[in-house]
Amino acid sequence: KKLGKEFLVKIQDIEWLEACGNYVNLHVAGRTYPYRGTMKSLQAQLDEQQFLRVHRSFMVNYNQIQSIQPLESGDASLQLLSGQELPFSRRYRADFKQVG
Repeated sequence: KKLGKEFLVKIQDIEWLEACGNYVNLHVAGRTYPYRGTMKSLQAQLDEQQFLRVHRSFMVNYNQIQSIQPLESGDASLQLLSGQELPFSRRYRADFKQVG
């Protein structure tokens, strides 16, 4: 629901997800759709081969990743096909390597 309207979002169209309090913002083609729920509960519902947790506050559609830039801190930065950059925490790297 957004602005009094309900929207249907195809799972494969979701580029990335962002935790925001009691909501998760779904980012689809330059638009943001709030979903009431937690990142953890949504992660359990999504295909773990397609959607990967890359940070405590971010999850990404694996098919939307263009490149990964390592940082000196041990973390990394993800560049998506849309041009969006997301942080990639070293804490989630092992899960990422199992899928990729």
